[in-house]
Amino acid sequence: MRRTMGKRVLLSLLLVMVMVFLSACGGSGKKGTDPSEDTGKVAQTSQDKEKDSKPGVEPLADVNPIPEDGIITKDQFATVAGEDRDISFVGETDDGIKYTWVYHAAQIQNPEDQNLKIRFDREDLEDIKKQANNANDALKMTMYGKGLICPPTLTVEIPEAWQSDMGMLLKEQNDKLAKMSDVTILSEPTEGKEPDGDKKDSADKETAETTEEENSGIDSLTKPKEGKTSLTMTVLSLDGDSYVVGGITDPEKLAAINHQIQSVASANANQGYDGETVEASDENGSVSQSGDSSSSGQSGSGNSKSGDVTSKDKKSSSGKKSGSSSGSSDNSSGSNSGSDSGSSSGGTCTISINCATILDNMDNLTAGKEEFVPSDGWILRATKVSFSEGESVHDVLQRVCKDKGIHMESSFTPAYNSAYVEGINQLYEFDCGELSGWMYNVNGWFPNYGCSKYTLSDGDVINWVYTCDLGKDVGDNSMY
Repeated sequence: MRRTMGKRVLLSLLLVMVMVFLSACGGSGKKGTDPSEDTGKVAQTSQDKEKDSKPGVEPLADVNPIPEDGIITKDQFATVAGEDRDISFVGETDDGIKYTWVYHAAQIQNPEDQNLKIRFDREDLEDIKKQANNANDALKMTMYGKGLICPPTLTVEIPEAWQSDMGMLLKEQNDKLAKMSDVTILSEPTEGKEPDGDKKDSADKETAETTEEENSGIDSLTKPKEGKTSLTMTVLSLDGDSYVVGGITDPEKLAAINHQIQSVASANANQGYDGETVEASDENGSVSQSGDSSSSGQSGSGNSKSGDVTSKDKKSSSGKKSGSSSGSSDNSSGSNSGSDSGSSSGGTCTISINCATILDNMDNLTAGKEEFVPSDGWILRATKVSFSEGESVHDVLQRVCKDKGIHMESSFTPAYNSAYVEGINQLYEFDCGELSGWMYNVNGWFPNYGCSKYTLSDGDVINWVYTCDLGKDVGDNSMY
């Protein structure tokens, strides 16, 4: 009995061992059943993993409708991040304004939610027009987002034909309008028609018949006509109010407007005290002056101390104070001049370094650092340099600072897989308050990734700016 039991136990043990052996062999018996064990397959990219980890997310198409809440999610953008294609988002308001956002997916490195909803206003903008050197046309856009994941192109189609031929996108910074980008205006008037609103305005005028005819002539040259206008621009901020302003620069039309203004002035003078005075000043047909405002700002600087369009003779003003520089500013005297830095095989870019915000916060500056703050804020004025293909913003900063003898210190940050600039010209993060440090923008946009991850393109404009308020004082509101 005991021998029988022993044999059964032994047989059972042998059977178990055989089953274990067979199952172990069978796990790899079919090649390719588990992709992770197939050594012939290329490892997944982080982008593929991101897509696979969000199976419920519908990949973005080439053209997508803007949802009611306006939000395109981080997970949606992750489905196209890094791809060499343009992704469009289209929307339309109740009053017939159509708008289209275009994101170049190759520029998206750190996807985030983007609120693309816009509210438009075309009324009560006379004050904005005056601030913008008496612009002829204006459109207010209210946005509800925060930081941008790349600088998108926005095209707005309004149901009226502007007579302006030159435009700018403006945003209020430090109680002044600052230029964000140029606007391309394409008007398509419906021939032989005028807006009903213009007819009503003409009918309501209480001037003498001759003056009314002259005013009507001015209106026909300046006020919108029936038709449509496309406004195309690069947007550098998704938060708050911004304004598209347009001006007339065509010489023949300007001459006709000035002639009408003079005719109105003569008619009023002949009427004496019985007539209603119409001022023949810049504010009554002065749309010609809005064309000059392009010289008022530094396009794409992103610095709140530049781009002031309220001063007609102001070219650029990132450093708000004038005077000789102290500290290392002698190293930056070659402004706007060519440089042999780098290689010509990649292209050329413009780089500047500015710490003008410290001038408004000297009380917060670390003791002993005063000598490193130039009196006008410029450590390096805009300087054109060459770069090699594939070089980054960090590469160019490093080389230019070395060539110019400007101190610069940076370190690699594993969390962001990028270099972080700690100090320039002996001015470090936190030297002027707990929210202070160095930031960079390219063509006016503050990227949401490190400077060593931004690969340069020919013609890029790089601005290094010192912030004392986590970017808010230099035009970046993405943290708020």
